[in-house]
Amino acid sequence: MALHLPLTTIGPTTSNGKQAIMGRWAWMLSMALLLPIGLPAGGARSESSRPRQRQTGDPLLATKATLLHREPLVNAPQVLPLPMGEPLQGLTRWHDGHGLWLRVTSRQGRGWIRLG
Repeated sequence: MALHLPLTTIGPTTSNGKQAIMGRWAWMLSMALLLPIGLPAGGARSESSRPRQRQTGDPLLATKATLLHREPLVNAPQVLPLPMGEPLQGLTRWHDGHGLWLRVTSRQGRGWIRLG
């Protein structure tokens, strides 16, 4: 004895049904493009609008090319040139009556730079 099953289709087959399916796909694709913006892997970051405060232990960066001095004096011998953007670690400060000096260490070595 043969078993006869009715043939049914899954989902609508009319043109309105195809438009509904296309509409759902368009909606899903647009949501997939818009929703990840707020996620950590997305493009927007909420913390970027706040200015970052320098923390203790963070390296200083040389804002311009300067020279390391052997002593905290204007006419002291110059030890090494420091390029702009060089990370520096501050060690101690010294005020000579004319300006502020900072003893720093860098990848090139140690010395004094005049801050003001």
